[in-house]
Amino acid sequence: MKYTTASESELQNLLNESRSEISGYEFEKIDLTEYELKSAVFIDCKFIGCHLANCSLLNVSLRGVVFEDCNLMGINWTEVRKNGSFSFKGCKLDYSSFQAVDLRGVSFENCVIREADFSGANLSKSSFSQANLSGTSFANANLEKADLRGARSYFIHPKFTKIKDAHFSFPEALVLIEAMGAKIEI
Repeated sequence: MKYTTASESELQNLLNESRSEISGYEFEKIDLTEYELKSAVFIDCKFIGCHLANCSLLNVSLRGVVFEDCNLMGINWTEVRKNGSFSFKGCKLDYSSFQAVDLRGVSFENCVIREADFSGANLSKSSFSQANLSGTSFANANLEKADLRGARSYFIHPKFTKIKDAHFSFPEALVLIEAMGAKIEI
């Protein structure tokens, strides 16, 4: 896809206009830390190396949006409009909340997602390939057919998380056995 490159000031202007949609733009190294993007609609946009930490996404629509190498720490993703589509590659998503969000098929490839909350989220067919998931909660989440190969530092309790047909890699997969109370010696 061919994107139109926009600067930080151009994005600010787009957000301040009464435009209903921001479509086909690429934003690189833009700082929107703690910015309120209320009711913005992004379609087929790409954010590269942007800082959106603690940004408010209240009623924001994300359709075909790619976040690459972005700082997205502390975002409450439960505020984003439903039925969106987005992906993450190499992003920092520490302390984010995805509670009960439908994230079917979303890619979190090579992301750092520490102390985040995916409890009750639908993560079926999602990918956490090479992700660092230290301290992240998956309580009552659906990870069926999800790909966690290469993911590390996670704790998933199979009694409280759906994991049917999910893919895990060794040695991290041992945590599933440890969660059931088994003792593992190597």
